[in-house]
Amino acid sequence: MIALTLFALYSAGAWVMLRSVNNARLNPLAWGLTLAAIFAHSAAIVRMMRSLGPFSIGLLEAVSMLAWTLAVVACFIAVEKQNRSIGAILLALAAFGAALTGSGHTYAEETAPGWELTAHILLSMWAAALFLAAAVAALVLVFLDRRLRAHRLADLPSVLPPLDAVEKVMFRLIGAGFVLLTLALLTGFIFVTNLRTQHLEHKTILSCIAWVLFGVLLFGRIRYGWRGRAAVRWTLSGFGVLILAYFGSKFVLEYLLGRHWG
Repeated sequence: MIALTLFALYSAGAWVMLRSVNNARLNPLAWGLTLAAIFAHSAAIVRMMRSLGPFSIGLLEAVSMLAWTLAVVACFIAVEKQNRSIGAILLALAAFGAALTGSGHTYAEETAPGWELTAHILLSMWAAALFLAAAVAALVLVFLDRRLRAHRLADLPSVLPPLDAVEKVMFRLIGAGFVLLTLALLTGFIFVTNLRTQHLEHKTILSCIAWVLFGVLLFGRIRYGWRGRAAVRWTLSGFGVLILAYFGSKFVLEYLLGRHWG
C-alpha cells in the first residue's frame, strides 16, 4: 500500500505540475501533491530505518532513496516556471523509483555505519540524482534540437522551456553534481578502509571515470564554450558510467554473486 500511495502521489504531482505551466491556478495543488509525496516517502524511509536497526540497503531500496533525492531536486528546478516541465519529468521518474519502496532486500549489520560512511553514501546519492536530472535535461535538449533542425518549431509542446534555458539548467546540475561527486570520492578514499574486502574496486574505478568525463565536460564548457550535441554526448556518457558504477555493480554483487555492500 505504501508503494502504491507513493506512486500515485508522485504521478499526480508530476501531471499537475506539468499542467501548471500554462495554468497558474494549479500551482498550489501541484506543490501540495509534490510535497505530500516527498513527506510520505520520507516517513516510509525513516520507518524502515528505525524498524530494521543497523543495515545495508539493497539495490531496490537504493533506487527508492535515489527517487526521493530526485524529487527534492525536481522541486528546486520547478521553482522557475519555465523549467517546471523538466521538474515534472523528474517527478514522474521518482514515482517509479518510489514504487519500489519496501520491495527490496536489506542486509543486517552488527553495528550501524559511522557518520563518515553515512556522509559518503548521502553525497553519492545526491550526486547521482543531480546527474540523472542533467541527463534528463540532455534528452530534452536532443528533442528540441531535432525539432529545430527539422523546422518543426510549431509542433513543440508549449510547456517546454527554450533550448538555451534547458542547456543552462543542465550545466548547473552538472556543476553541482561534480562538486558532490568530488566530495563523495574523497570521503570514500579517506574513510573506506578495504576496497577489495568490501567489493568496491569496480565501483570506485567507474566512479573515477565518470568524474573525469564530467570534469572534461566542465573544462570544455568554461574554456572552449562546449554546448549542443557535444555537451549532450559527454553528459549522457558520464551519467551512464556513473549509474553503472553504483547500480550496475550493486546488481552484479547482489543478484549474481550473492554479496552486498552499503
